[in-house]
Amino acid sequence: MSDETIPPAAKKLFFFFIATLFLYVTIYGACQAMRVKGGPWNLTYALGEDQVPELRIEHPKRLGSLPVILRFPGETPERTDLPITAVFSSPITNNMPFGPVLFVDTTLLPGTVAVNCFGHVIELVPRTLFLNFQEVPWVAGTQMVLSQESKPDEARIQAAQQQWKGR
Repeated sequence: MSDETIPPAAKKLFFFFIATLFLYVTIYGACQAMRVKGGPWNLTYALGEDQVPELRIEHPKRLGSLPVILRFPGETPERTDLPITAVFSSPITNNMPFGPVLFVDTTLLPGTVAVNCFGHVIELVPRTLFLNFQEVPWVAGTQMVLSQESKPDEARIQAAQQQWKGR
């Protein structure tokens, strides 16, 4: 088939299709690279040496090699196959070993993650950490104890299965 038998409109349409496909792949790749460049939150649910449940929060870019450790004395996890690490690079809505996931936004990593651990609300935001609705600055290598008395009122914690009840 020679070039003279292909209509000029078909040639233009073909080149327009190829250019559009190239732009789409390039722009999508750039957006995806920007989305994941911050890296995900890593939460390790484990038992400490004294069998007290611990939540290790790790993020290499924000905390370096030292995790923030939250301890829950007096609590007993339902699961015995610990440690378990959850990597929040995409939305995870499964129940975690210490309680349900309340909120996940991984549009731009690291994003925001909120989990309920034995009735305590832990919210991971890139700029700060929230423990039971109180702001706590990120300090790599710290270890915090969350007592049973410091749990927030259950009415403040939204249910994970909340249904839209708008108009």
